[in-house]
Amino acid sequence: MNKNKVIKIAIIGNPNVGKTSLFNKLTGLNQKIGNYTGVTVDKKIGFFYYEKNYYQIIDMPGTYSIYPSSEDEEIIIKLLLNKKNIDYPDKIIVVADSSNIKKSLFLLRQIQDLGFSVLLVLNMIDEAKKKGILINIKKIKKLLFTDIVSVNARKGIGINILKSKLKNFKNKKKIFFNPELYYYSAIKEIKKNFLIDSYTSWYYLSSNKINIKSDYKNFLIKKIKKKYGIISRRLQIKETIVRYEEINKIYSDTIYYIKNNSYINFSRKIDDILIMHPLLGYITFLVIIFFIFQSIFFLSEFPKNYIEFFFNFFQRKIENSYNGPLSNLLTQGIIPGITTVFTFVPQISILLFFLFIMEESGYINRVVFLMDKIMRPFGLNGKSIVPMISSIACAIPAIISSRHIENYRDRLITMLITPFITCSAKLPVYILIISLIIPDEKWYFFQLRGIVLMIMYFIGIISAFIIAMILNKILKKNYNSHLIIEIPTYKVPIIRNIFINIWIHIKSFIFNTGKIILLINILIWVLGSYGSPILKYNNVREQKLDNSYLGLLGKKIEPLIKPLGYDWKIGIGLLSSFVAREVFVSTMNSLYKIENKNNENLNKIMKDDFDKVTKKPIYNIPTGLSLLSFYAFSMQCTSTLFILKKETKSWIWPIIQLTFMTILSYIISLLIYQILMRIC
Repeated sequence: MNKNKVIKIAIIGNPNVGKTSLFNKLTGLNQKIGNYTGVTVDKKIGFFYYEKNYYQIIDMPGTYSIYPSSEDEEIIIKLLLNKKNIDYPDKIIVVADSSNIKKSLFLLRQIQDLGFSVLLVLNMIDEAKKKGILINIKKIKKLLFTDIVSVNARKGIGINILKSKLKNFKNKKKIFFNPELYYYSAIKEIKKNFLIDSYTSWYYLSSNKINIKSDYKNFLIKKIKKKYGIISRRLQIKETIVRYEEINKIYSDTIYYIKNNSYINFSRKIDDILIMHPLLGYITFLVIIFFIFQSIFFLSEFPKNYIEFFFNFFQRKIENSYNGPLSNLLTQGIIPGITTVFTFVPQISILLFFLFIMEESGYINRVVFLMDKIMRPFGLNGKSIVPMISSIACAIPAIISSRHIENYRDRLITMLITPFITCSAKLPVYILIISLIIPDEKWYFFQLRGIVLMIMYFIGIISAFIIAMILNKILKKNYNSHLIIEIPTYKVPIIRNIFINIWIHIKSFIFNTGKIILLINILIWVLGSYGSPILKYNNVREQKLDNSYLGLLGKKIEPLIKPLGYDWKIGIGLLSSFVAREVFVSTMNSLYKIENKNNENLNKIMKDDFDKVTKKPIYNIPTGLSLLSFYAFSMQCTSTLFILKKETKSWIWPIIQLTFMTILSYIISLLIYQILMRIC
């Protein structure tokens, strides 16, 4: 093989078998996140070099078979049937959980019959032994007609052996399921018209989601189905029965059980006593969430201050060495924007760290099961909790992850309530406002600001449930939904895997959202530094900002937001943050840097800002709580709207949601400010 040729390999397997851990071990930090062509599902592609060969690895969504039950699973078969796809694999790795390989063997056989060279990776072999499960590797390898590698992807055991086999492995050509034995005439007709093999022909007849671009071919398939009285679902059932007859025989001949229940019993005891107990399970979940939000304030404070100190030092150096428009652009526009981006990193990293810990340990699956009973009265099931938890990081992947919910009605409700959950983009805004209005007090280990932050998250969750309950009444349900989920044994999280995932997300944040923040900061500086020609000679910086293009725009919208307790600067912050919520902080940073040349902390500058008429602080308790409420109930960002439109395939729901959330946030903020002003 030409050493310059990139060998393309797809990693495929059931959900929760360790595909991503294997992907991370093979590629390390040499990976990127993109989108599959034509859809919004994220794809992870990584690269590595081994023994003079370059390899591209693509981590595919989890699936139990090549017959898709959701849109992200559909991506797999689209790739495997399209040789013109840029990511079309030369070979495939099928990953199986060693303690539960039967379902993986079904998927393995289907991919083998599609004609691919397949390497079977038995992951977590040590976990299987702890459960008393032994696998005769030599015998199962012979029966499956494929090479097998045993690994522990989380710990990196067996990875070098796997790499050594990737170049040369090639399966013997053998048909495991022969469709012509059951629908000979129909298969022959498809083969003749499409020039494809028997099993691919069978797939076209047995799948309800073919997605062939040619209208003629789609018409032809439907015509052949009608001609031979073919019902796709019956073909899938037939294939499942035939394949499992073989798989059950292989399983019984190669898998052995020994009496070793202590490992499983330990996991069950933890669940029964603490994690999935009908009362203590919810208390444990609340304690974990409480700890996370305390940590966000406590642990992010030092790195945040260090980052601000470094950039302020750099800013002073520029101001002292050069004075002029370029210096102003750097010190009042670019540097404040960069500072804001990097001060978000500690907060988001801490939040992601705990989310990945819960995912790696197996706790998330238990939360899904635990929350199922709570979700039912709201017209949802436990699977809806995954998008809701994901939304704590970002609403966009959270809305995409709702594709795992099979029924469209439940999925629609989940997508519509997801933006009410506080995302990481709102986190810097909350922290800034809370720091302005809430004293820095502690009760033993409990931070008052951390408690307020947790309350803001709970407000988002409660709001989401209330909206779900309303939608449940409006959108009628004519079926019964059920939750089917596997509960894995507990695993010790691999810190390296967690930090790789954090780095990928932080890198994406810096280079994607960071660019938006920086561009808006520069725009804010330009609009805030220039106005009518007379202003160029005005040395009073405060008056200059008031009468700049930015000030004039802000004062146009001030009458609309004044009843909420906001001045025109806050109004500019609200407008700019609609692009991305965290932009509010960078906008305020730029505004006050233009107005105030002192290199002071943004918190101090904003605390010292007074209303010119009332001579009272602008950021008081009523204004602060009103502003927190506005961000709690308003739509998250424009990207969320576009994703919602793409997922619902209509602008109707995004427009309804934007209108409803904007009116709701305005009314609640208005009531809070007006009531508190009368009380205070």
